[in-house]
Amino acid sequence: MKIEYRIQKDYIEIVRCYGVDSCVTLPAQIDGYPVKKVAAYTFSARKSQEDEDVLTYESEDGLLLEENNKLLAGVDVEKVIFPETVEEIGNYIFYGCKELRYLEFSNTLMSIGSGAFTGCGKLSGLKVHMKRGEKSCVKEILGDLWQRIDVTFIYEEAGKEARLVFPEHYEEAVENTPARILFTQHHGTGNNYRQCFYNKEMDYRKYDELFVLAKAQDKQEVLVDMVFNRLEYPYDLTDKNKDEYKDYMLEHFAKWSEILVEQDAIERLQFLSKQNLWSREMLDIAIMEASEKKRGETLSFLMNEKQSLYPERKKKTFEL
Repeated sequence: MKIEYRIQKDYIEIVRCYGVDSCVTLPAQIDGYPVKKVAAYTFSARKSQEDEDVLTYESEDGLLLEENNKLLAGVDVEKVIFPETVEEIGNYIFYGCKELRYLEFSNTLMSIGSGAFTGCGKLSGLKVHMKRGEKSCVKEILGDLWQRIDVTFIYEEAGKEARLVFPEHYEEAVENTPARILFTQHHGTGNNYRQCFYNKEMDYRKYDELFVLAKAQDKQEVLVDMVFNRLEYPYDLTDKNKDEYKDYMLEHFAKWSEILVEQDAIERLQFLSKQNLWSREMLDIAIMEASEKKRGETLSFLMNEKQSLYPERKKKTFEL
């Protein structure tokens, strides 16, 4: 990969990236200086003109593949990983990156430029390494986006992680014809969930308390991920909220089994085993789904689980 950059006092500011891979991993340092900033429009194809006062850094693979290098901007960017040294990203850095789907960074990054995610309608995953306390820039990123975003917080010092679903939301202008006025109607719980931050810190209690709204408004596919994420990675999860998630899952398992089997979500089915949540009825429902959908691996796991938990007793036979 080839990188254009500037030296700003005692740190590096990245300006442009060139390469062959749409998954971009930026270096933590260049020429002995830490990479602390990524400039405005770095990954946007809509930059009005290219910078001339820049230096060039090339990795070993960049030297080998130089003839195939292209500007990594716009639709040619799908995934970006920032090093933990990055503290700031500039205005419109991802403007028009329609294929951007995933970002990874640390909570050292606290400054987000205006319009940074304009046009990023496919961004669906964030992973945040919590290096410095509980604050992060996640609220600012989510605030710019309407679609569902899955966020993973890695609390490295504690050796724990949290996985959260922030559902989609959108606004609709509805006309009241007799009164000749327009009013805004909100759809989805995404906006509610995006308010679960206090002073840039994730408020897990508030997040879990919103489940009552999610049950009424969000799709079952979203609720499946939301519930399993909180149960499998129960960071700051109270017993009360844990029971509420479990109860809802068990109550709607007939529908959920369709989703889990369709996704071949064996790890989640294994989680039910670890938590001793299987009933004979639940297993029968899941086995029927797996059989109908011809999911061999999933069916094999479920059959073994049923035999282990509810072994069939062989009928005694008598010979005269």
